[in-house]
Formats: sequence, structure tokens, C-alpha cells
Amino acid sequence: MNKIIWYIVFLCICGLGFSITGDEILRRVDANLNFKNAIINAKMEIYLPGQQPRVKIFRTYIIEDQKAYTEFLNKEDKNIRYLKLGKQLWIHDKSENNTILISGHLLKQGMMGSDISYEDMLESEDLYSKYTSSLEGEDKIKNRDCYIILLKAKTDNVAYHSRKMWVDKEYYISLREERFAVSGRLLKTVEVEDFKLFGTRHYPTVSVVSDKLKANTKTIISIQNIDFDTSIQDSIFTKRYLER
Repeated sequence: MNKIIWYIVFLCICGLGFSITGDEILRRVDANLNFKNAIINAKMEIYLPGQQPRVKIFRTYIIEDQKAYTEFLNKEDKNIRYLKLGKQLWIHDKSENNTILISGHLLKQGMMGSDISYEDMLESEDLYSKYTSSLEGEDKIKNRDCYIILLKAKTDNVAYHSRKMWVDKEYYISLREERFAVSGRLLKTVEVEDFKLFGTRHYPTVSVVSDKLKANTKTIISIQNIDFDTSIQDSIFTKRYLER
């Protein structure tokens, strides 16, 4: 009996050891990831089994989480552009003068053959409004002290039913994330290899995304430069600009 009592006391002490809640952690993560607008220049490296890595350079213009325009700058893909307006996503191939609204099963496919799906592109960074969160424990990732939080979707209108995040205790960046289906199957992992301070926010600059429904693939996104809260013309986020 004494062992049981001491075990209960130990659990209570452990519980009281968390001075922060899952919601507070998630809000701080969101504060780093959310912004009014941004222009991002980045490199995408796609690794597929038995193939040389595919390297793509792109520039993305973003206004909050509702509008985004992406154009590829490398020679092989310079005719490919994407436009996101809310929950709609178009791709335009200038070489064929063809525009397609990506919907239905196409949303599950990887952008340009990468591990990043079109659904991922439509996801907003505002996790707090879409997921409940609970603090599950603590761990170390890359020798950094992390909180482990578990996110469960409040709505069906999300790409992942649940997420498990290892959040850096000092900078509130998710250093590792596992994303799951309703069945509990692991669908995707995201590892943050590097992050930097931009003004008052810390933001991931090198991330490795792995689609766990594929074998031995990964996509590395490296941000080359990023301008937060800079002026962007609204005319960029139109089909006319996409198809120019």
C-alpha cells in the first residue's frame, strides 16, 4: 500500500513540475510561425530512391495564411507557378499555357514530386485554432531541451488528425514533428535542422520533410532569405498574374 501511495505522490509531483500548459506552448509556437506577410526565397532538394537529388529554387509571396504565390526560378521549372487563395490552389504551366485547379485526390500528391503535398501547401500555420493540445512530457532533440505536446484536430478540415511535436523549451520552435492519420498511422515527419532569429521571432531555415507512405524519400527546404512584414502588391495574388 505504501508503494502505491508514494507512486501517486510521485505522479502528482511530476505533474506539478510542468509550469506551462500545452496551449501556452502551442500559442508560442504559432507566434513564431505566423506573420502578416512575407517574401521567401528558398531551395528545395528532392531525394528519391536510386536518383540524383532534384534541386529547385523558388520565390514565394505570402499574405497571412490566405494568399500565396510561388514561382520557380531554376531553368528546368521556370514555367511553373502556383497560386493559393484560401482553400483553392492553382498550378500554371507557362510552356503549355495551361492552368489547373488542384482538387480532390490530387491534393494528396507531392508538389513537384516532393514529400510536401498540395494539402500541406493549403495548411495555415495557425495551429492553435485548429488543434487542442496537451503537454505529454519532456525530451531532448539534438541536445536541446524540448517539451512534447500532442495535438488533436478540432475539425475535419485539416490534413492531419493528430500531431506530436518536440518544441524547443527556449525558442519555441518545433524541432521534430510527427503527423498522423485518424487511424493513428504515421504519415509524415518534419525535422528542423536549423532556425534563425528574424526580429523578434525564431523561424525554421532548414527543414527535412519525409512522407512515410513512401520508401526512403525526403525533401529538404532551405530558406536563403526571407523578408517579414514587407509590402506586397495584392495584384500578385490573381489568376491574371499567374497566367501572364
